[in-house]
Amino acid sequence: MTNQDIVTAIKWHRENLEIKAKDVAEILGHVPSKYSKIESGEQVITALELVKIAEYFGMTVDELIKVPSRRGK
Repeated sequence: MTNQDIVTAIKWHRENLEIKAKDVAEILGHVPSKYSKIESGEQVITALELVKIAEYFGMTVDELIKVPSRRGK
């Protein structure tokens, strides 16, 4: 799993939870432009950032880094 795979999954969850990127930036203590670089893959996400985002989204890190499968629907 690459950094790009991880941030793609995070963005997918954020959008499906209808959470604004600026709100995620705020809980991480970042300005929105720094979080934008993380979500676009320009900057590598840290383990601490993963944990904080997972907690904010109400899920585990394992759930956060995976886009749910559409199989069976």
